[in-house]
Amino acid sequence: MSDISSALAHFSDSERAEFNRRYDEICASENPRPVVDGALIDRFIDKYTAVHGTYKIVSKHSQIPAAVNDFLSAHDLPTEMVMGNTDFLQTIDWPDDWNIERRTACKTDVTSVTDAICAIAETGTILIASTPKVSATHFYLPENHVIIMDIGQLVRHLDDAMQLATQQLSEHSRGIHMITGPSKTADVEQTIQYGAHGPRRLHAIFVDSSTSAR
Repeated sequence: MSDISSALAHFSDSERAEFNRRYDEICASENPRPVVDGALIDRFIDKYTAVHGTYKIVSKHSQIPAAVNDFLSAHDLPTEMVMGNTDFLQTIDWPDDWNIERRTACKTDVTSVTDAICAIAETGTILIASTPKVSATHFYLPENHVIIMDIGQLVRHLDDAMQLATQQLSEHSRGIHMITGPSKTADVEQTIQYGAHGPRRLHAIFVDSSTSAR
């Protein structure tokens, strides 16, 4: 509190007035939300990369296989992957010489590819559902997890994501999984270790037809 008070002491009159206005606005709200300003993709990337997630933005659906290949090549991984049988994944024209298996993942699988319900700008979290078409094993067992979605699936807050999930998921859905970065732990000698309880790497690919790839 002393740090906050010290910072407020240096506010100009106009800055203090703006602070008070925002404070009153938030307090008056029945369910106040964190402020998420600017482009959702920029906020998401800031939060997501802070926990060591990696990403690629492509401008066309047809560029998805190349983006996946770039990730695999960067880590010397084979073009072998396991994925679910969702409608979205079936629309992707994967190279004929890739080894793709649509089944439940197991611990010997190196890479899994899934789609998602949405991505949350507030926290840099990706929301995924396990259904009869995609097993939760895809999210936790392989060392590398690639998630593909349209940039229009970005939402501002966590409660926006939960509302969207409620609308989209059927009675056959088995669970909702919130993923924020690759798996890591510091339980051993207070040293960060990746891949302790899930994927060592998490890579998100966004399709944004309104912009050039980056």
